Amino acid sequence: MSQPTLEYSTKSKEAKQIVDDHVADFFYENGIPLNAINSRSWEIMFESIGQYGPGYRSPSYHEIRNPLLDRAVNKIEELRKKHEDAWKEYGCTIMSDGWTDTSHRHLINFLANSPAGTFFLGSVDASSEIANASMLADLLEKQINKVGNEYVVQIVTNNGSNYKAAGRILMERIPTLFWTPCVAHYLDLMMEDIGKIPEFSSCINSAKKVCRFLYKYGRILDLMREKIGGDLVRPAITRFATSYLTLVSMLKNKQGLRSLFMSEEWHSNSLSKSVEGRQAENIILSILFWTKVEYCIKATQPLLIAMRIADGDETSAAPKIMAAMDAAKKTIKETLRDKSSLLNDVMECYDKRWENQMEQKLYGAALFLNPGKYFAIKEKDR
Repeated sequence: MSQPTLEYSTKSKEAKQIVDDHVADFFYENGIPLNAINSRSWEIMFESIGQYGPGYRSPSYHEIRNPLLDRAVNKIEELRKKHEDAWKEYGCTIMSDGWTDTSHRHLINFLANSPAGTFFLGSVDASSEIANASMLADLLEKQINKVGNEYVVQIVTNNGSNYKAAGRILMERIPTLFWTPCVAHYLDLMMEDIGKIPEFSSCINSAKKVCRFLYKYGRILDLMREKIGGDLVRPAITRFATSYLTLVSMLKNKQGLRSLFMSEEWHSNSLSKSVEGRQAENIILSILFWTKVEYCIKATQPLLIAMRIADGDETSAAPKIMAAMDAAKKTIKETLRDKSSLLNDVMECYDKRWENQMEQKLYGAALFLNPGKYFAIKEKDR
């Protein structure tokens, strides 16, 4: 956002309050979702109105219904043309993303990704369809034909058995096409598997108990924030990644958390005598808990790095993901070398999800064509 101007800084609080009330009334009276205020287009709109200055009048109903809508459509068509040029020059990936909305409709979004970025192709309501492999293959093929099958290098879907079968069908229909399962989804499943290892499962469950307790009571939450200078829970792109990032945050704030549960403020609070409170205190003051946290982080931190690469929007992940997973495997083996039994359990999860299902030829080709990563791995393997 732009810096406040001198004129802005001289406005009274009362004047600002009046404007805020009008903005809020607009949302309430028209039933506009409140999270619209967090959108980038909202910021741009307000900045442009401010830069225009006094005297700006909003578009009329007719203007926003016809000429402005036409202009918006033209801008999208121009944007698509830019993407189409990139598809023809570099090829592209078709991605599908299924989800269920608040009306319980099963929707599937289709997007095309290329060096020009990601472009939304369309959405299909598949609620009345049986999501079998044949139906999914037909839906994906329609999107491929829209783009031009000579320009589509691969399709990326989730890892359900129906999508796997659809991928095989499409590769038979279009011999030049690759089907690739979603890496971020596979990594999430891998971390879910790792989280089920008994030593890690008990650690994660204990951490969840502590977090639930700390965030359940306002007084304790305020005390925690005072001790560690912020929050513990760190939302991530997937549910299981969130659990591990929370463990990282807890370890980083270990001293602050221990200080909280040893403080006079805590012991003078009635919650310190409750069952929940005593459980949380015992967990945080347990040496064994922190040892397990450290090992859990050692087993998953390299995978979180790979997940950030896989889920990044800025650059293509394909040239980097093989190198990232190779590095993750080596790092995990190195950091858990003194815990052979635990290492075997983690590597079993790794091989189950990655070695057996995600070793894609396309990733190998992308790595080979990325000399900086490829020769670094070759050098390490000597």
